[in-house]
Amino acid sequence: MTGPVSGQTSRRTFISLLGAGAAATAGGVTLTGCSDGSAGSATAGRAEAEDKLSGLLPTYIAYESVKPDLPGENGASPAFTKYPAELKRAVPDKAVTSGKEVSAMTPLWSPMPPGLGHNSYYDVNNERIGAPVRFNILNGNDYGDKLGPILAAGNVPELLCVPGWNIAGLTRFGQAVDKLFEDLTPYLAGDKASAYPMLANLPTRAWAYGVWNNQLKAVPFPSDGFPWMLMYRKDIFDQFGAEAPKNADDLLALGKQLTDAKANRWAFGAVSDEVVRAFGAPSDWRKDADGKLVNKIETPEFKEAVAFVRKLFQAGYVHPEVVGNAGADQNALFEGGKLVIRQNGLGGWQESLQRQATINPKYNPQPVMPFAHDGGTPITWGGDPAGIFTFVKKGLGEARVKELLGVLNYTAAPFGTEENQLYMYGKEGTHYTKQPSGAPKLTALGQKEVSQTYIFLGGRPTAITQSEYPGYVESMSAWQNAAAKVQQKSLFDGIRVEQPAKMAALAQPFDDALQDIFRGRRPVSELKTAIKEWQTNGGNEGRDFYTKVLSDNGR
Repeated sequence: MTGPVSGQTSRRTFISLLGAGAAATAGGVTLTGCSDGSAGSATAGRAEAEDKLSGLLPTYIAYESVKPDLPGENGASPAFTKYPAELKRAVPDKAVTSGKEVSAMTPLWSPMPPGLGHNSYYDVNNERIGAPVRFNILNGNDYGDKLGPILAAGNVPELLCVPGWNIAGLTRFGQAVDKLFEDLTPYLAGDKASAYPMLANLPTRAWAYGVWNNQLKAVPFPSDGFPWMLMYRKDIFDQFGAEAPKNADDLLALGKQLTDAKANRWAFGAVSDEVVRAFGAPSDWRKDADGKLVNKIETPEFKEAVAFVRKLFQAGYVHPEVVGNAGADQNALFEGGKLVIRQNGLGGWQESLQRQATINPKYNPQPVMPFAHDGGTPITWGGDPAGIFTFVKKGLGEARVKELLGVLNYTAAPFGTEENQLYMYGKEGTHYTKQPSGAPKLTALGQKEVSQTYIFLGGRPTAITQSEYPGYVESMSAWQNAAAKVQQKSLFDGIRVEQPAKMAALAQPFDDALQDIFRGRRPVSELKTAIKEWQTNGGNEGRDFYTKVLSDNGR
């Protein structure tokens, strides 16, 4: 897994558009506590510098199973152009010595695999873990909608995965964390983490984002720090002699060249976030000449980008299903060649290759190198060092908590280990075979049973590893290195921000207005109205809050 998971949700769209401190651009607003006296009330907002949390965090202990061929530059992920001939066994002992079944809930953006008792991929992993893991797998696009009622009822499994972008839509999440989930500080702070070497190998900055209410509450899923990339179907481009865009005019020209309703092909899916970035808007806030904070949506670059996206819609270049439904299944449309250019989380690239490898060998998605709308020097947006979190149910007792942390230690094993190969691909000879290069190739059974389930039980250090797809590692590494070189840091980099609830509540109405403007249901002039409503209904108060955050941290 190389980045944010795939899947298009309106929640992720409006979080990325509005920003909420450094957290928003990675798709997750991390809550650290409260400011009005009640634990984690998340009403007035709070912010805390990461370096003030050091006493709660695990001591970092590096574990290197194999050296990368292409080291990441400027913070980009390291890349491995081949699989090691020998895999290291990183976790020699079974995590669950009691043999008691583990309950877990995770999202998935792919077809549901067969369940426990009918899935040999689960069997081989659970044998190494020491007990069956019974997954309650929910559709990733609807995951946030299901989390609220589950948390309200307190009916949580032993291990619960919560994507950061879903947290932003949950009221009083800090209170739920306090009430429902175990404080992991006594188990993992400082040198105690050495009992779980794979967890100790996770980056310290990622762990800082697992703190709520001055307690280490979650195991983080480290992020590569890139919220989006723009993808295109190079195999289809080649049919038309088309080239990847290098400015906004190129995008418009591609819309005209590639869209053919009679052939059931449209140029674009959702691209608005990448257009906003290309026009030079910040990821969240910036300061004007007078030192006043200006939100992304208040900038002239944002307004120009909205007008441009509207052009794409009005010209008929956006697939009708996306026009009719912002949450349309763009994976299927893109992989089926019905739309040719879309934005996606970085992890979506590899996931789509896995789905299409045996169906369409010519399928060749590629990333568009970052560009500026006018062909000048581009910027990319940065993100938090962690964007997904796994919580342990409260009140299970010390022995059981240690077993569950052992499970998360197993799923944190990095590339080059037996454990990583097992939870990524299953068992050799059953779920995959080795290609001459040493890279795994899923069998028919592997295609059916292997899914992104165990990886959501906790993260592992980011890496670009999927050399089984020719050219993927080299292309992803080149894109990440180029994107990292021009990455624009948020003003709030290194500060964990809990945005005020009143401001968070403005995101959905603003996004609704924006989607209407894109689709021509409201005139583009109403963008001013939507921005004004955002300002008067809580955006200006949010500005004051964020201004104080910067002042309190000497910025």
